[in-house]
Amino acid sequence: MTDTDATKVRTTAARLAVRRGEFVQLRRRLLAKTWWWYACFVVVGALIVVPGRSSRLPTFAAGEIAPTDVVMDRDVVLPDAESTEEKRRRASFEVLPVYVYDPAVVTVLLGKLDRVFQEGRRQTGGDAIDVAQRLSEVGSLVIQPREAEVLRSAGFPEELQGVLREVVQRLYRQGVVSDRMELLHSAERGVTLRTLDRNDERVELDVYRFLDGGSSLAEVVEQRLAAEPAVQRSWRAPLGTALARAMVPNVVLDRGETLARRLKAASSVEEVSVRLPRGKVLVRRGDEVTAQTARLLTALAERNTSTQTFLPAAGAAVLLGLLAGAWQFFLRRQSPSPEEARARFGAIVILTVLVLLLERGFAFLAGGVAASVMRDPFGHVEIYLPALPHGAGPILASLMFGLPVGVLFAVVQSALVALLLGGEVSVAVYAVMAGIAAAFASQRLKERYVLARVGALVAGVNAVAVVGLALWHGRIADGQVLGAQVVAGALGGVVAAALASFLLPVLESLTGNITDIRLLELSNPNLPLLRRLSLEAPGTFQHSLAMANFAEAAAEAIGANPLLARVCCYYHDIGKLAKPEYFVENQRNENPHDHLTPWMSALVVSNHVKAGLELAREFKLPEAIRGAIATHHGTKLIRYFYSRAKEKEDPDRGEVQETEFRYPGPRPRSKEMGILLLADAVEAASRTLQDATPGRIQSMIDQVIKNVLEDEQLDDCELTLKDIEKIGAAFFWVVSNAFHHRIDYPGFDFNRKRRA
Repeated sequence: MTDTDATKVRTTAARLAVRRGEFVQLRRRLLAKTWWWYACFVVVGALIVVPGRSSRLPTFAAGEIAPTDVVMDRDVVLPDAESTEEKRRRASFEVLPVYVYDPAVVTVLLGKLDRVFQEGRRQTGGDAIDVAQRLSEVGSLVIQPREAEVLRSAGFPEELQGVLREVVQRLYRQGVVSDRMELLHSAERGVTLRTLDRNDERVELDVYRFLDGGSSLAEVVEQRLAAEPAVQRSWRAPLGTALARAMVPNVVLDRGETLARRLKAASSVEEVSVRLPRGKVLVRRGDEVTAQTARLLTALAERNTSTQTFLPAAGAAVLLGLLAGAWQFFLRRQSPSPEEARARFGAIVILTVLVLLLERGFAFLAGGVAASVMRDPFGHVEIYLPALPHGAGPILASLMFGLPVGVLFAVVQSALVALLLGGEVSVAVYAVMAGIAAAFASQRLKERYVLARVGALVAGVNAVAVVGLALWHGRIADGQVLGAQVVAGALGGVVAAALASFLLPVLESLTGNITDIRLLELSNPNLPLLRRLSLEAPGTFQHSLAMANFAEAAAEAIGANPLLARVCCYYHDIGKLAKPEYFVENQRNENPHDHLTPWMSALVVSNHVKAGLELAREFKLPEAIRGAIATHHGTKLIRYFYSRAKEKEDPDRGEVQETEFRYPGPRPRSKEMGILLLADAVEAASRTLQDATPGRIQSMIDQVIKNVLEDEQLDDCELTLKDIEKIGAAFFWVVSNAFHHRIDYPGFDFNRKRRA
């Protein structure tokens, strides 16, 4: 292969590496589009959580013959206007009529009688008409001439005056009403009697004692006068008529107060609702449509109006907007950088939408099971709702982003599930308990099979939560129902763990995140790729193991992910499997580079990055490890072969270009990848130390880091100067311990030269 061919191959490898880096960055840029994911969270989430409206059922008039079966396709709760109105009518009817008792009426009438008698004693002259007119004016009463003649013939005696006063007082104490027939309508329940001057009231049950203030009152007064010896027989009818005319009712129906109390009682009645479970047959084909069924069908049709559908969706969008804002605020504080916070928000939105779809699907399945079971009480969907996998989302969030994110995800999910299932508080309480238990149970999870234990723990928490909520609601009388809900809750925990185990690799691929479980699986030295590396390129394998110690210590020092750094070290040089003998750590005898030009040697060396990426794709390694393979050298100069090329530089061919002796890149873009680049260089340099004194170790580390910084290899990653200082200290600790001193073994001299 000529140098020109080598340059073409190098250019192709660089182009492939750059395109792969562009793909990774494209996915990261898509995840970092905050406003796009914000809109997706609000719009898609609202469409999922808004309770589905009933399909357009036909409407029939009462008495019509149904041409088809009408069956409910989902649970619906409708307001029952007729029952509500009937309940309000009964509540209004139960309010007693309010009557006002005025004690001042008798005083006024007695005063009028006294003035009439006083005037009659002073002036007795004139005919009956004149006397009646004069008495009427003085007493403000209507007195007829015949009645005035009776009083004048009697002489207006004080005894008669006293009798009339006594009769009036007794009748008013008994009570006089304007319409006794209306009062008797409340005879069974009584009336509310309110005293006007004292403003107190009581329930009067004996309404028959009240007198009618109409035409029959004159007869009652005449009967009372008949019992008085001082009243002659001929006087009774005129005096009874005069008194009855003068007596106004002292017990009056307060229509305004009665109406106000009845309206208040009616308004306090809660609206009556009718529950139509999924699968309920409203009317069968050929049956006559009842009035109630016709009303229900009309109400269902009204629920499908645009207003009834839009308002819940708008409300859900507002609530989801608040939750999305809370997520962004939280992730900005928890993430190491703003870019990482934006990427995590996109991943959280994907996870949330996926979990809500699962919850919606399982809720639909629960409704279908309830509709298919005819035996009571197992035909109710509430029995199967505890089986919903509330723990799946928090398990995934906790494994991918840590415990704080998992706990917050459980809280947000509980609110959304409560909206999805109709807004009941007990649903939210149950979901948040299951979610938080799942988040805590999935901590320090290092192996996938342990998810079975997580499912068992969540199942136990779900069962206890079901019992607790049943006790809180006071619904423990039916042990059969409670037992079924406990079993459903336990099943929900197991299903949640199973779904999390299934979805975890999918989400890792979609979001580019890698969990500790996956990393630990990849760290197994018996995996085919690592086993090949240990057998075919043992020097490279030992270099990777030693480099992993450097990277892990440095990651712990600056708060990066030490497990990710270690596992990336294991795989960063797998590309050397293509030509292991071309790398010095694997050479035992002849060096193949002695027969190659510097340009070809540089091509072979740099090509291990491309070969590593091809192996990573073949073995489906995660994106983070592919990134480590591509960036562990960045765009560094292959200095040894560049120096050899400079020594053989031909003035006729022009000056040797550095670009021909650089790795294709790209440069590291995260803390862990930056640590890998430094650890690779320091570990390789540490093997050249002859006398590893602390001073030489520190000098070597400082020089390597300085060269990397001057070459601008760390400009694209998130490492600060303070981080680099801590990394250097961690490297020094590892190298110092690697070159520790041991005492000589007695009787052995390993440094003695063997005789020829």
